[in-house]
Amino acid sequence: MDTMVKRAEYASNAYYNLGLSMAKVRNLTGAIQNLKISLSLNKNNIDARNLLGLVYCEMGDVVEALSQWVVSKSIQKTDNIAGTYITQIQSNQAKFELISSTVKKYNLSLKYAREGNTDMATIQLKKIVSQNPKLVSAQLLLALLYIKDREFQKAKKPVNAVLRIDRNNVTALRYMAEIDEAINSKKKKDSSLGVLTRKSRELEAKPLSGNDVIMPGSSYKEPSNGAVTVINILVGIVIGAALIWFLIIPARYRGITEEYNNSIQQYSEQLSSGNVELNSLERQLDEIRTEKENLEARLQEVSGADGNNKLLTAVVDSANAYLANKMTDAAVALIDIDVSALPSEGAKTLYNTISGATMMDASADLYNKGLTAYNRGNFTDAADYMVKSYKCDKKKAEAVYYAAKSYASLNDVENAKKYYNIIIDSFKSSRYIAEATTYVNTN
Repeated sequence: MDTMVKRAEYASNAYYNLGLSMAKVRNLTGAIQNLKISLSLNKNNIDARNLLGLVYCEMGDVVEALSQWVVSKSIQKTDNIAGTYITQIQSNQAKFELISSTVKKYNLSLKYAREGNTDMATIQLKKIVSQNPKLVSAQLLLALLYIKDREFQKAKKPVNAVLRIDRNNVTALRYMAEIDEAINSKKKKDSSLGVLTRKSRELEAKPLSGNDVIMPGSSYKEPSNGAVTVINILVGIVIGAALIWFLIIPARYRGITEEYNNSIQQYSEQLSSGNVELNSLERQLDEIRTEKENLEARLQEVSGADGNNKLLTAVVDSANAYLANKMTDAAVALIDIDVSALPSEGAKTLYNTISGATMMDASADLYNKGLTAYNRGNFTDAADYMVKSYKCDKKKAEAVYYAAKSYASLNDVENAKKYYNIIIDSFKSSRYIAEATTYVNTN
């Protein structure tokens, strides 16, 4: 067993060295691939994890970089350069807030692109790359939108920006090849048109003699390489647009939308049949409304009211609080997040790391604050603190109990019963069960 572990560590170090050598020659895509393999072999390889964070940072993805450094710091708390990297970000609060704003704008640009509003998407992306020119994902999306609009010369700028950062970026290289083919094809076409124009002018200028014969022009043309190139470019654009669709819309979002549309379609068919009694129709309409509200709420949870990914923003806010050593605030920012809905593995890793480091202590802190508020008769604050304490630690029966009592003191019977029922369902052996049962049965 020890031999296998040593072999894994040796292989992990080998891939780390390979990733390091690639990073030195700015092959960042290759560096990421090898560093991920290194970490899959040995997740505690601090050097590989810290370097991976630096590579992500160099590509403008500070959220992914932070996730790696926070995990690294949790594995090795002392003598770890990740602490220095985190401190540097922490000390430049304005820059971190700018990065957070960039995340929001990028999500907004994705929304516009999904809706076919390429003009607004382009405006947002131009703002992003001016603020964070190293954000490779934004540069590539901007290039793709230019290609889609056949603005090939404009597309070259963001592609070149990516290649300066990551010289072997596969997507950027593919875009550049398509751009060059399209430009060359256009030049050949323009050149051919120029020759034909000159010949036609010569014919028009030459007077016809009685012996001249006018031959009808043929409508047949050999397929040119330029035409094939244009077709290939168009196919590439269609494929690229399809990739944007599947990349920018989380599977969860698509599933919810399809579920909603299918439900509406099903109920519409039932209603149009005219064979359902009035009471049944009314009941189904109520079900439609309820389902619609539930689905819209779920869509709201995933995408946010303003089109931004508020889940990712919440994780960024949590990381910001964590770096500022505000552990309770960091935990509270995460308590209502569905980790499965987060859009990237880096965000999920960051969520798990911060929640693991903060939730239990935050629960105790919030419980103490809630108890103080309760004893002072401030039941509104007490209820809020106790609910948050329970969300941080689902085993904390005391927080549930005082949340219920606080709501009862506020004459909020619905919420009081809600939390007393949690005691009945989840804490059957607690000393609060009798009081909870009595309240629920009498209210």
